[in-house]
Amino acid sequence: SEYYDHLGYLGNNVPETNKDTNYKLYQCLSAIHKNKLCASAISVGFGGVGVALAKKAIAGQLGMDITLSDDSFKNWRLDKMLYSESQGRIIVTVAPQNKQAFETAMSGYNFVQQIGIVNDSSKLKINGFDVEIKKLEKAYKSTLGDY
Repeated sequence: SEYYDHLGYLGNNVPETNKDTNYKLYQCLSAIHKNKLCASAISVGFGGVGVALAKKAIAGQLGMDITLSDDSFKNWRLDKMLYSESQGRIIVTVAPQNKQAFETAMSGYNFVQQIGIVNDSSKLKINGFDVEIKKLEKAYKSTLGDY
């Protein structure tokens, strides 16, 4: 991944994609969207969970208060939680009144519990670290500067 490359080495675990499992997950999420149980969704890809959360905050211009814990990610370190680019993961936002129906619809799938809330602040907060959405947007839309 880009993160490991930045640190000067590559990870030992190449992500594997299970096409059958992912296809079923996408079918389930399609049904969830049709039933209007999910407000938004973004796949976790290049850059990992941290980048996906930043993109969601930028797109909606809404803040988020996120807590990534060992329980949510198989006892991973925080940097691995944020930057892992494993396939088949999707971050969704669900209105509070749809939470139970969403979780029922997702039963039988390996999904992480609620990791945070969307709010009307101007910041993305992850485990106590926060950044202004406008700064994220500027960095995301700008050129690479001195590179």
